[in-house]
Formats: sequence, structure tokens, C-alpha cells
Amino acid sequence: KVLHQNTPKSVLRSCNFMVNLEVPAILSTEQQKHSGVNEEQPTQSFGNGWMVRESVGNALKRVKEESLGSVVLEYCEHSPYHLDVLDSLFEMKREGLIQSISTQNFPPSLLRSALSCGFEIQSNSIVGNLMNTHNLRSDSELGILCSEQELSRHISAPLGGGLFTDSISQSSKKKIEALFGMCCRDKSSVVSTSQKWAKYQSIKGTLHELSQKYQVSCESISLRWLLQMNEEAGDSIIVGSRLGMDLREQQGGSPYNRQSDLREVFTFALEDDDMELLGELSGQSSSQDFPPEGDHQIDFSNKALWI
Repeated sequence: KVLHQNTPKSVLRSCNFMVNLEVPAILSTEQQKHSGVNEEQPTQSFGNGWMVRESVGNALKRVKEESLGSVVLEYCEHSPYHLDVLDSLFEMKREGLIQSISTQNFPPSLLRSALSCGFEIQSNSIVGNLMNTHNLRSDSELGILCSEQELSRHISAPLGGGLFTDSISQSSKKKIEALFGMCCRDKSSVVSTSQKWAKYQSIKGTLHELSQKYQVSCESISLRWLLQMNEEAGDSIIVGSRLGMDLREQQGGSPYNRQSDLREVFTFALEDDDMELLGELSGQSSSQDFPPEGDHQIDFSNKALWI
């Protein structure tokens, strides 16, 4: 509603409306009782996909459009319905209700299954930041699969929900701990929480030093590192447009302006030594190859950064 009120119609016509869709999980025993599921058939069948159609229909009403530019299907660890939901979405795509379909945080095995079924997935969004770098590696299982299938990747949570921003130092301890818990929820990692906390403190301190060196914000350093690291892969980076807005307004600070606050990432380039330093701290790679000094061209466009 706010978008339609504050945005010129000429701009709205060129907007690509993207909607996230969650996959339903298997009902627990208690939920099955409340939902009236037959005890002899404890697993809820997916049915004809009415839940998916209802979700897409509600999204179309919200954006007041005849079709959605993109639907992003979020991975649900304990659900068996991912392929069923994709089938329903692609049926709606054939009907013209959806223009493209992407996935979010799909593991390699599930993504491979979806592609083998013939589903034309546009991209797979992954969590990637200075604390989560495994899937960013080109030699990871997901990186190899995306390269083989020519599947583009969108990097989400590049700032860790706010962990790698200037304003985090002004947040409450409870909020910092909550963000840290979300940013470090990788169950496959064998690193202890205390080790991860020490790693975060090292990264945070380095970001502050580099922000002073380049005279930009910590978030710009974080985003610039991701952009330069993914230049060859061409991965896009997605930044939440409200990130930092609530905190700054509550503190009575300067008005939130994402153009000046985030787009300064295109006004500078990190030196090779600084790229390597952040790579080592993040655990990405100390042997990452970077362009020779003088050959790097600053990209002043915003095509690779979604805000």
C-alpha cells in the first residue's frame, strides 16, 4: 500500500515484484490432532496445491498486478513438499501469473533434484557474509553445481542482519546476541560458539579500521569485499532496504537514506592486501586471486547490488 502511494505509476510499471513463499512442513502430532488429520494417515498429503495458489493470489492482490515478477521459494529443512510446491508454481507460471521462479537456501542435493525434474529455476539465493563463506566458494558443492548448470546466485544477508554495520555498536546486548545467533546458525560447522564470537570480534575490529582508512561505513567495506570477491562469478547481492532504519530513527539520528548510506560502496575499491586480510579473517581463502593493482576498474553501476 505504501509503495503504491509513494511511487509514481511510471516507476511502478518497471518494477519487478518479488515475493517470498514458504514451504509447508509436516504437521507435528499435536498439530495433526487440531487439524483433524486421520490418525491412520499421519502424514498430510500435499493435495492440489491450493495453499500455494492462495499465497500467490494474496500477493497479487497486495501488489495490485496481474502477475508477479518473481516468486522465491524458501527451503524448509523438515518438509517433503519442495518439488510439489515447485510443480504448482510452474503451473501458475504457464498460466501467466508468475514470470520467474527462484529458490532460497536450497541444498545441492535438493537443487539437483529440482533441476533434473525440468524446473527452470532462475537463481538460488544463499546466505553469504564475513561469518558465512562456505557457499561463496567456487569449489564448494553448491558453487560447482551452479557453475555447471549456469545458475545464478543471489547472496542474501550480506551484512548479517546488521552485525557488520556502524549502528550495531549502539544496539542492545540482547539484540546483538540474537543477530549473532542467526548469523552463526550453520549446523554443519564444528566451530564452537566462543570461537565464532572471537572471530566476529576480530572481523568487527578490522571493519572499523578499514572504515577509517577508506572514510566509508563498515557496511560499505563488507559489501565491497563481497562485490570484488564475486566479480568473476557475477553473483548479485541483496540488501534489505530497511536495514538500520528503525535503530537510527529511534535514536533521533540523521534520516535514513539508503542511496547515500549504501551506494557509497561504488565509490571506492579495496586494496589487495585488505581483500586478503578480510578473506583470512572470514575463513574464505588466503590464496584468493585478485586483479593486479591498477587493473581494477571501479563499477559505479548498481546492477550487481539489489537494494
